[in-house]
Amino acid sequence: MKKKKNISVGKTLGFSFQFLITNFDKRLKDGLPAVIFITIAFNILNYLIGKDIATNFTIFFFFIFTMIVSSAVGICVHEEIINKSKTAFLKEFLSPRSIKYFLNFLVLSFIALSPLLIHFFARKMLNVQNDYASIVIILWVLTTILSLKLIFVLPKLTLGIDYNYNIKELNMVGSKLFLLLTIVTVIFLVPSMIYLTLQLSFMTSYKDVYQMIKPIFDIGSFYISYLNYITIFAVISFAFKDYFSK
Repeated sequence: MKKKKNISVGKTLGFSFQFLITNFDKRLKDGLPAVIFITIAFNILNYLIGKDIATNFTIFFFFIFTMIVSSAVGICVHEEIINKSKTAFLKEFLSPRSIKYFLNFLVLSFIALSPLLIHFFARKMLNVQNDYASIVIILWVLTTILSLKLIFVLPKLTLGIDYNYNIKELNMVGSKLFLLLTIVTVIFLVPSMIYLTLQLSFMTSYKDVYQMIKPIFDIGSFYISYLNYITIFAVISFAFKDYFSK
């Protein structure tokens, strides 16, 4: 594949949100299975935590399950944008391609989060008390950019294109992707905070009935996260198309 070695930040961002908004009602409908899966898993986790049954492994399992669901969503977005074909979430969920996508997604996530994980284990297991928060944050930004320099393995995997984790696989737009994903995250932070404020207000005013309808609020919250992920995967897809355009 011929590399253009550049992407347009404005164009990529515009196309990604246009993709989200186009047929928005259908996007909501298509996202229902993913949102329901995550909502059920979250409420099971919440129940286990409330009963003091949950362990660190339980929380880690929820994190892994969320990534598996996200991987199927990612494949659907890549297929629609890059391959111009529609594929259903339920068809991809736990498919061999989805599992392979998840494993690569997990590797990239560990690369990005490695400074935070090392800092956490150093403080918890090695009893290191010194706080190097500013250094950890700087390293986290750098490792996240490194991870984003490898992110195009995900759409390549979806399209059945060969890839390898080596220096040749590094793209030249990791910093721009970091900027794009930061912008998307901040934009979705606004509706998330508004929704959380409404949820807390309802919880305070209607304590007796809140626990009964809490799953409905969870569905709304995870729908916002789902739309956020759609936009993130759209950014990766359009950036991939732009980067490898002739």
